[in-house]
Amino acid sequence: MKKTAIIIITSILAMTAINEIHALDLKAKLSHYSTKDGLASNAISDIITDKYGYIWLATYNGLCRYDGYSFYNYSTGLRSNISDFHNRILQIHTDPEGNIWMRMYDNRVFVLDRRTDKIISAFQGINGGYNFITTHKITVAPNGDVYVIVDNNGLYRIKLKNSKFIRKNYPLVNINVNSVVCDNSGNVWLATDNGIMQLDNKTGKISNRCFGGEDITAATCKENKLYAGTMSGKILCLDNKRQRKLIKQLDEKHVSSIYADNNGLLWFSTEKQGVSRLNPATGDVKDFTQIVTIPDIDLNGGMFCEEDGILWARMNHGGFGYYDRQADEIRYFHNNPDNPWNLSNTLTTYLPMPHGVIWMSTIRRGLEKLELFNNQISRYKLEPNATNYDANEIRAILQDKKSGKLFIGSKAGKLYIFDNGKRTVIDKNSEGENIGRIYHLMQNHNGNIWISTKGNGLYRMTADGNGGYNMKHFCHNEKNRQSISSDNVYCTAEDKKSNIWVATFGGGINMLPGGNDGNGFINANNTVSDIQNKLYRRIRTLAVDNDGLVWAGTSDGIILFNYNAKTKKIGSTQLKQTKNYNGNLGPLESYDIIQIAKAKDGRMWIATNSGGLSRAVQKDKDGGWMFETYSDKNGLPSSEIKSITFDNKGTVWFTTEQTICSFYPEKQQFAIFSSLDGIGDVSCSECAATQLNNGQLFFGTLDGYYLIDRKNFSMPKNEDLKLKITNFYINSEIVSPRLNDFYDYYIPDSNYVKLPSRSSAFAFSFASLSHHLQHRVHYQYMLEGYDDEWHNADATHMASFYDIPAGTYKFKVKAFLLESPDKYEIAEITVKVPPYFWASTVALWIYIILIVLGCGIYFWMRKKRKINLENMKVIKVGPQEVAFKHDDDYEFVKQLLDWLEEHYTDANIKIENMLENSSLSRTSFYNKVKSLTGLSPKELISDFRLKKAIMYLENSNITIQEIAYKTGFNDPVYFTRTFKMKMGMTPTKYREDARSKKPASTNRNTVEASPDEQEQ
Repeated sequence: MKKTAIIIITSILAMTAINEIHALDLKAKLSHYSTKDGLASNAISDIITDKYGYIWLATYNGLCRYDGYSFYNYSTGLRSNISDFHNRILQIHTDPEGNIWMRMYDNRVFVLDRRTDKIISAFQGINGGYNFITTHKITVAPNGDVYVIVDNNGLYRIKLKNSKFIRKNYPLVNINVNSVVCDNSGNVWLATDNGIMQLDNKTGKISNRCFGGEDITAATCKENKLYAGTMSGKILCLDNKRQRKLIKQLDEKHVSSIYADNNGLLWFSTEKQGVSRLNPATGDVKDFTQIVTIPDIDLNGGMFCEEDGILWARMNHGGFGYYDRQADEIRYFHNNPDNPWNLSNTLTTYLPMPHGVIWMSTIRRGLEKLELFNNQISRYKLEPNATNYDANEIRAILQDKKSGKLFIGSKAGKLYIFDNGKRTVIDKNSEGENIGRIYHLMQNHNGNIWISTKGNGLYRMTADGNGGYNMKHFCHNEKNRQSISSDNVYCTAEDKKSNIWVATFGGGINMLPGGNDGNGFINANNTVSDIQNKLYRRIRTLAVDNDGLVWAGTSDGIILFNYNAKTKKIGSTQLKQTKNYNGNLGPLESYDIIQIAKAKDGRMWIATNSGGLSRAVQKDKDGGWMFETYSDKNGLPSSEIKSITFDNKGTVWFTTEQTICSFYPEKQQFAIFSSLDGIGDVSCSECAATQLNNGQLFFGTLDGYYLIDRKNFSMPKNEDLKLKITNFYINSEIVSPRLNDFYDYYIPDSNYVKLPSRSSAFAFSFASLSHHLQHRVHYQYMLEGYDDEWHNADATHMASFYDIPAGTYKFKVKAFLLESPDKYEIAEITVKVPPYFWASTVALWIYIILIVLGCGIYFWMRKKRKINLENMKVIKVGPQEVAFKHDDDYEFVKQLLDWLEEHYTDANIKIENMLENSSLSRTSFYNKVKSLTGLSPKELISDFRLKKAIMYLENSNITIQEIAYKTGFNDPVYFTRTFKMKMGMTPTKYREDARSKKPASTNRNTVEASPDEQEQ
């Protein structure tokens, strides 16, 4: 699990202006990460950073990438499904393309191709390449060429670009190369067991042997000079004019490492413990060692790095620190063995980065992150040498808007006045008595200053015209009901009518009409309403709203006061709150009120104890106030709010126990300032925050006060936030060609992605890789084309989307510091959401093909049927025509219909009568009629009779009963029922509809001819 602590790092830094040596206490935040936090392994062998700002870790369980928020691990060994890929990594390097080169525990070389996010062998495609090994360190040249000394196979120069290898092999005939170094001019030098040689990359020729006979065990380049250490203990130099020089013959043998710093000193390690410093100009050598605990493993060789002008050194056989140039010493860095709490000073590896971020892994395992405090927020003490604690406890602060005088009151009972660099201290009142513990300062409209004290009443301080002040003291008198109700005065406020309101803790509200004390105070002892007599007596804070109401914050909630000048009475009522929740609006979450403050827009802000920070937003339909509350649930460090103030930009500033926060209402985002910014482990005071005339923010604490200049927290010049989209997810699964087959390229490093399907849920994670600013960076995101506004990112630093309509969108994420929101960075990826398959272009073409094919088949079949019908005989049977392929079938049906034409009027027709002219059995006859006409014999008879009945209905005026009898029906009722079942209406209705469609007859009395007559 990640563990965080505050450590004090003591160092001695040289002051350039004087010769004295001063100790400097550096504070740092230490964070520890382990496998519980997602780290692949607690055993870390190497740490690097790439061009984006990712931290890469070589571990004994694979490669690990860290973005400051989460670890992204690459499987090794058998789990990786990569042939001969060992699980332990010894060394890693990055090239300008961002590829990560790895030398494994078995000395094979692999590379992470950043374009595909896949790990492959550096010698993939070479016959026998998987068996190539190197027992030497990999070298990456400034131009991106990677040099690998392959045992028994010469020297390889490799470059991986666009997922393609470019390789060149240089055979090393009778040459034993120990290491490869490159200078800034592009020269490649080979440190061999027989001097130094130069490699010509164009011709492949190895020549210009220098220092022949010397076994070069370490080499480095600086400003086109090559420095080398030998097995015999020599320190050599080869300059750009090929001039050779012996700098120093050491007493020790085997120089295992060498480094040239930016100040012209050489650093090296030999067989002995520690490291050494060599001044090439004087030949002076000094050795440095540290007391170390016995490590689990013995680390050979020194490791030197420079960052921000500081040289760091990991010593041979243990020890770690930084070089104090003035004292010419290597100082412990939070790792002095005399302090058992400190980290081990035996490091496996480390990485210093700009702006005071240092990564390391010690023999205690895991990953350590050290962030040096930048002290952009300073804390000052009124009495630096005081021994009594309350001498620097500050709760009261006031600055005169006109004169600029600054008044600060301490709980020790002293009032400090700062005027144009002059400091005046007042600790006695006009009677020579101690003022008392000062809790609040307020200046009314005529310039009088009101001093609230706890335990010693209230003072009114008036300028005497001679640069001094007169004080009038108001204190409680049991015998005087017009005296102040309690000497525990916490706060005062002036309303629009110049009335002075006084909050006491235990005595309730007090008020001086017009600020005139001639008639004394109005309070609970005389005229305040009953509610004050029972509740809300412990008042801490006062604020006047735009309507002139006085909001009083108590330990029991909020009460509203108003003064009626006619009745000379104070009215009071309990603040009515909503009883319901509406989204993020609801009642206060705590009735223990610490401070109430009015913003410039008139909004009332409430600091509560355990209930967070609340803003009065609106009233509900019943007149109850609805509050928007922010607490630890919204990411605040605590729900105990100590004080509130506002700056000129409308930003809300407030304190919790040991942090200072700012809130930007428009963006709904918080900035939290803590130890990294200079906030110490001292508690903040209640109701002790204000903005000074120069725009600085003042916050009182139990031991001094903080001053914050917002300009210090703007985006630094010549720096960027290194915003990066770190991962892409589909249906909650990380997408990478290494893990799945969705894509053949790594999405976060690209600018386009097409989703596999319309139903895919997708997400992006993102991070600012500027690790020293990361704790202050805020993020917003949007899916352009879908979202209308930016959304604030939560603590997961992810943006998720689902059920997005088909179309092309642009995902954008924005990173910025709240103090300079106009200076932001944006990372973006175009996202194409395909339609559902049934609505896709492919589906559309399938539909067109099927329609065309269907139409073709339909017309072909219709044409074929027409041809067949032309060659067939047709008889109309019932409502449809029946075509016959065979003449005997046609004749059979025709004879049957002719027979029915003669006998349909006979109500006693039986099937046996129809069989008389047929040689078929009853069953065969039935089946043949059914197959040829689609009707059974009985249905055929009924259908024939109904057809005749329709003729009579349309062309005659005979009755329905007569038609029934004429068509073979014995029962007219049965005829009507049968007709209706067939035609959907009664015979009478059918006749009426049929006649309404015909032209009117010229002689409606004409009797139409019978069907029989018409047929003749």
